[in-house]
Amino acid sequence: MVSKYNKRGNKVLPPHPFDVADSCYKTLLEIEKNQSILVSGESGAGKTETTKQCLMFLAEVAGSESNIEQRVLSVNPILEAFGNAKTLRNDNSSR
Repeated sequence: MVSKYNKRGNKVLPPHPFDVADSCYKTLLEIEKNQSILVSGESGAGKTETTKQCLMFLAEVAGSESNIEQRVLSVNPILEAFGNAKTLRNDNSSR
């Protein structure tokens, strides 16, 4: 699937988190400006899984010259910690 979205050329594929991650990665390389991906949705909508898919895609296409895969994937526990942090209004916030 990663290869399908990464090497699609002008071919239109169904919406997928890989499509968003690919667009960000290519834009990062082309214009050399930082990129962000905002994943939002209701409780149970799959935000965590979508984030994991984006991280996996970026790790895969970035290559392994500087062990970037592990560096990208090691971010996930940190994101989970922020996502489940206690907030001023909710002791058990899930996001």
